[in-house]
Amino acid sequence: MEEKNNLPGNKVNISTQKMLGGIGALLILLGAVPGIGILLSIAGGVLLIVSIYQISNMLKKPAIFNKFIIGFVLGLSGWVIALFFGLLSFVGVFGLAGLLHAYFAMAAIFGMGIGIFVAIILVYILFVAATYFYKKAYSMLANALNHKLFSTAGLLMFIGAITIILFGLGAILLFIGWIILAVAFFTAPEEVEVVG
Repeated sequence: MEEKNNLPGNKVNISTQKMLGGIGALLILLGAVPGIGILLSIAGGVLLIVSIYQISNMLKKPAIFNKFIIGFVLGLSGWVIALFFGLLSFVGVFGLAGLLHAYFAMAAIFGMGIGIFVAIILVYILFVAATYFYKKAYSMLANALNHKLFSTAGLLMFIGAITIILFGLGAILLFIGWIILAVAFFTAPEEVEVVG
C-alpha cells in the first residue's frame, strides 16, 4: 500500500489514511448512541488505529504511533479495571447480602462503595494519562502534517479528561475535541513531504 502512495520528491499521499481517521473519529463520537454505540466506537477505534499507524509509517515517524498506542492501552486498561472492580463490587454485595445477617450485609455494601470509589479513581488517572499520550501523538501529527487542528484536538481532549469531574465541562470539551479531530483529518493535506 505504501508503494502506490509514494509520490515524486519525497512526498506521500495520505488521502486514504486521513479519510479512515476522520471516519474513525466520527464513529467514536457516535458511541453514545443506544444499542449500537459500542460497536460504532469499536469500529471507529480500529479505523483510527489503522490511520495513525499508516500515517506514522508513511511519514517515517514511528513515535507518533508509539505515543498513540500507549494512550490507547492506558485507556483500554481503565475500562477493564472499571469493569472488573464494578462487577466484583456488585457480585460481592448481592452474593453475600442474602447469605449473611444484616450487619455483614452492611459491611458488604460499604465494601462495594470502597470498590467503586477505587475504580473511579483508577479509571480517572488512567483516562488522564491516556489523553496525555493522545495529546502528544496529535501534537506530533500536527507538526508532521503542518496542520495545527490536530494539536488543538489533543489539547481539548486532555483538558476535557482533567476536568471531567467538573459537572460535565470535561465531557463537553472531549466532545468538541473529537469533532475537531474529525475535522482535522478531513481537512489535512493529501500530499505531505517526508522529512528525515
